[in-house]
Amino acid sequence: MRLRDFQKAEEFGVIHCPVRHLCPVGCVCGLGDTERFEGGDKIMPAVVEYDKGDLLWTDHRYEHHVFAIREGVVSCMAHIDPDGEAPFTLYGAGIAVGVADLYVPRVSTNTYHLHALVPGRICSLPSKALKRCLETLPGDRQQQILAASAYNQATGALIQSMISSRPLVGQRLALLLCALHSLVRRSGQEPGALRVTHDELAALTLSDRASVTRALHQLQNDGLVTLGYRAVTVSESLLAQNATWVEETCNRFTIPQS
Repeated sequence: MRLRDFQKAEEFGVIHCPVRHLCPVGCVCGLGDTERFEGGDKIMPAVVEYDKGDLLWTDHRYEHHVFAIREGVVSCMAHIDPDGEAPFTLYGAGIAVGVADLYVPRVSTNTYHLHALVPGRICSLPSKALKRCLETLPGDRQQQILAASAYNQATGALIQSMISSRPLVGQRLALLLCALHSLVRRSGQEPGALRVTHDELAALTLSDRASVTRALHQLQNDGLVTLGYRAVTVSESLLAQNATWVEETCNRFTIPQS
């Protein structure tokens, strides 16, 4: 394949991204900053496939990148001390991470990393080109994108904080499983069995593995989940019980207004 044909294929894939309508920075993907900067390049993300358990970050000493989740689910883990971390936010398809960091000191972006919970793909956009492109947008479009990105980060943090604030492990697990189910569906996939381990669930619910295992078996005895090898299937009954919470919390992610 010739280089020009390859570039056209890449541009076609970006323009027709299946979650473009969900992503705050989707409106600038495939566009360039040539109007203001001579020889500016198009904003072409590098699409990276990630597997369950992968850690996603960039070396911010050299170049900051914005991550846009195309498929899958990730947890943003905050560094709380030199040897510890805690779940801060939950993100699904269409969420851009790091847009607000374009306008704050780089040191702030070294306080977290993304941990993959459900396999998928992520778009990596170079910060300098993206920032230049945002600053050439007409009207208040730049402010809309930044506001939507900040709102989505707050929504992801709200989901995690509402899960962590429940007093009982079983309650935290029920909300977490419903949230994961909802976030997987954002990319148009049917969740089926969630491939999560008891250790991962314990970390996301701020509990211990033994307590999580007991709570999962209780949920299974109540007919709310089905347990498999490193997998949990959420029943329709559990989803129905938490449908209002999912609608009011997990479905609050937004995009810039046209």
